[in-house]
Amino acid sequence: MDKAFGWIGEIFQTLLRLLPWLVIVPSTHAGVAFVHGHRVKKWEPGLHWYWPVVTTYKLMMTVRQTQKIQSRVIMTSDRKTVIVGAMVTYVVDDIVAALAHIADLASDVIERAQGAILTEISKHTMDEIQDDRTAFNLKLTEVVGKSLNGYGVQILQIQLTEFAPTRSLALNGQAAIGNYTLWTGF
Repeated sequence: MDKAFGWIGEIFQTLLRLLPWLVIVPSTHAGVAFVHGHRVKKWEPGLHWYWPVVTTYKLMMTVRQTQKIQSRVIMTSDRKTVIVGAMVTYVVDDIVAALAHIADLASDVIERAQGAILTEISKHTMDEIQDDRTAFNLKLTEVVGKSLNGYGVQILQIQLTEFAPTRSLALNGQAAIGNYTLWTGF
C-alpha cells in the first residue's frame, strides 16, 4: 500500500522544493549559499530566504574554537627526542574561504598546525624551548598563523600541552620500546 501511494509523497516533496524557505543563521555562525551550484553567496547572522530547487547552503561556527593536536615524537635540533602535543585556538574570519574552498576545516587546521609545530620544534634545542615557554608559544602562534593563511581562520594562540623528553626504539617498524605511553606511527 505504501509503495502504491509513495509517488504522492515524492510529488509533495518536489513541490516543497519549489517554494522559498527561511533559514536562521545564529549570531555564533555564518554561512555560504551555493546558488545554481556555482555562485557563492556569504550569509551573515540573521534571516535568509533561499530556493531549495536551485540553492544549497552550509553553516559553520565562527566563534572561538579549539583543536587538540595529537602528541607526536620528534627530535629537537640538539638531537633530543621529545613528545609534543598542543592546543590550537582560532576563530573563523573568512567564512567563504573556510566553507567554499576547504572540504573539512577542522582536519586541515589540525594537519597544518601539527606540521608547522613539529617543524618549528625541530629547529630549536630543548633548552631554548624550555627557557621561555611563553615566547616559544608566541612564535608557534605566528608560524601556525602563516601556515593557515588563506584557510579562513585567524589563529589566536598555540599552547603546548605536552612537551617532555622521551626514549623510543623501533624494531623493524613493527614494535616500540620506550618510556612513553603514547604509541605513534606503528
